[in-house]
Amino acid sequence: MIPPLAPGAAAVAGLPQWLGRYVRQEHLFMGGERVLVAVSGGPDSVALLHLLHRLHPDLGLDLGVAHFDHGLRGAQSREEAGFVAGLARSLSLPCYLGQGDTRDAARRERVSLQMAARRLRLQFLKDTCRRHGYQKLALGHTADDQVELFVLRLLRGAGPEGLRGMLAASPEGLVRPLLGVSKDVILAWLSRENLPFRQDPSNLKRDYLRNRVRLDLLPQLRTYNPRINEAVWRTQALLREQEDLLAPLVAQALAAVAEAGGPDFYRLNLPQFAALPPALQKLVVRAILQKFLEEYPLSAAQVAGVLDLARAGKSGGQISLETCRVARAGKELHIFPRLPAPPREGGILPGVPGSFEAGGWHWRLASRAYTADLPLPQKPHVGWLDQEQVTLPLQVRFFQAGDRFWPQGAAGAKKLQDFLVDCKIPRWLRPHLPLVVSGHRLVWVAGLRVAEDAKLTAASRNVLEIELSPANAGTRRIWEMFLACIERFKV
Repeated sequence: MIPPLAPGAAAVAGLPQWLGRYVRQEHLFMGGERVLVAVSGGPDSVALLHLLHRLHPDLGLDLGVAHFDHGLRGAQSREEAGFVAGLARSLSLPCYLGQGDTRDAARRERVSLQMAARRLRLQFLKDTCRRHGYQKLALGHTADDQVELFVLRLLRGAGPEGLRGMLAASPEGLVRPLLGVSKDVILAWLSRENLPFRQDPSNLKRDYLRNRVRLDLLPQLRTYNPRINEAVWRTQALLREQEDLLAPLVAQALAAVAEAGGPDFYRLNLPQFAALPPALQKLVVRAILQKFLEEYPLSAAQVAGVLDLARAGKSGGQISLETCRVARAGKELHIFPRLPAPPREGGILPGVPGSFEAGGWHWRLASRAYTADLPLPQKPHVGWLDQEQVTLPLQVRFFQAGDRFWPQGAAGAKKLQDFLVDCKIPRWLRPHLPLVVSGHRLVWVAGLRVAEDAKLTAASRNVLEIELSPANAGTRRIWEMFLACIERFKV
């Protein structure tokens, strides 16, 4: 690991060459990669953009610029967006501008303004990378940001994984080329090169804890140790070395107690997990959650909450984290991205034939003559009913307390909840599954079973075929997780 670049005239003059060595040693880029540079207009991101632009012929990079307006500072925010767009034009680089209502997002998600702003910005940047084919997202975090983060996480009681700070490169494609450069060097280099930038006045407000740490606490700590930055950097380097040493052990334990149940869906086997030493349990929890949280910090209290859920005596508990949810399902913990709220309303499937959208799903209805030699569909997204045993129009709705269902092949009706338990559908997934209703009867639990009193028999004359598919990203994720469950238990 190259130590952070200390202030000094030689360091300032040689910053581009130092950065070239740093990105090669840390393997931040590969030749030919498309790299999106997040530029706020502040000194760090502006310096990052200029430095990467100067280095990109040697590094073989295809650069783009992205800027997000949080909608918090009116005309000043718009001026900053215009500044970044002009900077991109001057460098002949494509520029992608985004904006959002941070106050509304904070109110809806019940988080702080800073957290809402961070979520909106990161989501915009990731979406831009996906939409335009950028393999890496370059962020302007500096060595001073590492020190601030260390102190913030220390105040919140973080463990070693939190205190070791940000990584120069993350598995998700986030890179921080300036992580080894102090703020003083960056400001001096911008001045030397006569490069303009913008200052965000909110960075001077003491309303935010990070600002109070930077403006008040760190200057006070420097009266005890003027080289506090170097002390933190050394500590973080040691913590990263220890993490690297433990990584194979954690990976081995994780592979032994957890399995992927589909895209972005993990199952943790609790009996096997309980057999691990407590310290290794914590490391495994952190490792699996970090696959979902990415750049969001994970606190010791959150890890303790997951461990409590794993050790609880009964199923059904859930914990919501920044970007994921942990749910207890029998002898397993399920970890998956946060889902949309369960639908409250479904809709009507008005006639046959036809294609409709209801409850977040696409539905297709068709009718055909039935003969006994017709093979029944084996695909979970297709259901066949006896058309003479249902009343049109059919309705789509979702799980309600007290629902009863007579599954095909069963001796009689039972609680829908009991049927779903028998099918190994976890509690957290049940409210999302669409149900097809004829009059007051459930005639198809989509993906699982048609009703006994609506099934095809030797006396049936016409098949009512119902086919569903996800209509949006939320229901697509629900369907992927549902398929993972039924495939596992061959429902």
